[in-house]
Amino acid sequence: MVRKNNFIKIDEWVRQILVDPLSKQPLTTSDGGGFLLSSYGRKYPIVRGVYDLRLLNNETTCDQKIWKKGQHEFEKHSISDSTNYDVELDGVREVYKEIPIEGSCLDVGGHQGRLREFLEANQKYISCDPYLDVFDGVSEQSNLIKTYPFLLEPVNFLSCNAEFLPFKSCVFQTVHMRSVIDHFLNPELALNEAYRTLENNGNLIVGLYVHGGKYGKVSIKQYVKDAIKSMLPYLGIHKYTDHHVWHPTYKELVDLISACGFEINKVHWQKCHSDTVCYIRAQKKYGLTTSRA
Repeated sequence: MVRKNNFIKIDEWVRQILVDPLSKQPLTTSDGGGFLLSSYGRKYPIVRGVYDLRLLNNETTCDQKIWKKGQHEFEKHSISDSTNYDVELDGVREVYKEIPIEGSCLDVGGHQGRLREFLEANQKYISCDPYLDVFDGVSEQSNLIKTYPFLLEPVNFLSCNAEFLPFKSCVFQTVHMRSVIDHFLNPELALNEAYRTLENNGNLIVGLYVHGGKYGKVSIKQYVKDAIKSMLPYLGIHKYTDHHVWHPTYKELVDLISACGFEINKVHWQKCHSDTVCYIRAQKKYGLTTSRA
């Protein structure tokens, strides 16, 4: 018997586009409904109502282990009832006024689906995240629910890796990635998957803090701050340890997006972050090729 999760649903339209994250072939459900089954023998558990379609265990290479440690630390500090979520929400309103979410949307690293604040009624939406337990304790977070009351309503959600998305090709009009590319184990592969799952002329939306900000220049203040943070672990203070996998400059981020088959048509610098956080909308262009020397 599969345990029901009142925060999570899988609508029929989502079931119709689900595939094995590796083979991209259809999945079936096991007798009893406890697993999703691939055609080649792999089983994916349904854990506390969540489809667990994560492909990697991240316990093999050094970079995988670093990624997993960073993910664990992020999950541990991801929810705090002392956070002022009203400020968080007000800070991004300008963004989605300038760059609206259009059509069916896949929110990669979307956590609890706070992006729903900026969707139209009945707009197709699914959040996917490698963090399996994003809804644990949500109903007890009074500040969070006050700002995002819809979090108590069920949302299409499953757990997977951005580099191996369990969806058919060409099925979304928008793929959204906010504050996650610098956490991906392989950002290029994740953007290739975004390209694959987007309809032709569909939009990729990326929001990210970029190293050096709008003009690629790191201030002395930031240098000092980074130096201090790098020393804290030696003093036994790990709260501020940097677990990001990648620190792209604006140019590096733009180059990656372009190399993965997208044409940038809108850039918005978030006002409350003094030209250090950019949101980029880029359109999928059919006919991606990879040039080799």
